[in-house]
Amino acid sequence: MYDYVLIAHAWWRWVVLLAGIVAICTAVRGWVQGLPWAGSVSDCGKMFGLAVDVQFLMGASLYLVFSPMTNVALNVAEGLPAGSELLFFGVYHGLIMTVAFIDVHVSAVIVRRGRSDAAKHRRSIVLYGQTLLIIIVTTPWWRPLFPTHH
Repeated sequence: MYDYVLIAHAWWRWVVLLAGIVAICTAVRGWVQGLPWAGSVSDCGKMFGLAVDVQFLMGASLYLVFSPMTNVALNVAEGLPAGSELLFFGVYHGLIMTVAFIDVHVSAVIVRRGRSDAAKHRRSIVLYGQTLLIIIVTTPWWRPLFPTHH
């Protein structure tokens, strides 16, 4: 089961990145063109949040249930060498991606509370951009980009 979830998690990153880019580009277009905050404009932010939710659930299942790395990392956490994959996946990746998961939902609330359509567009650009940046920085790009097996 570990292999299947890991492959799905690795492939789903592309959905998350695409959804984030589309949400930001749609907000830019809405802000520049003075579009109302409704329909597809607001739906793109929701789709980004949903994509992050699915990715987070797969990652949490890997971390908490399926991954053999987690038990090793937690048992020897103090002795892990800096820059090791075990330290990255056992500590940093899960922690920072949890921050991204929380960030996308807090961002959605802040965006909805904008007083005008333009304010909602601007907030979307900044806040969803922030979430996407966190995700991009914490993605293990050295791993296969399109894995088919582990």
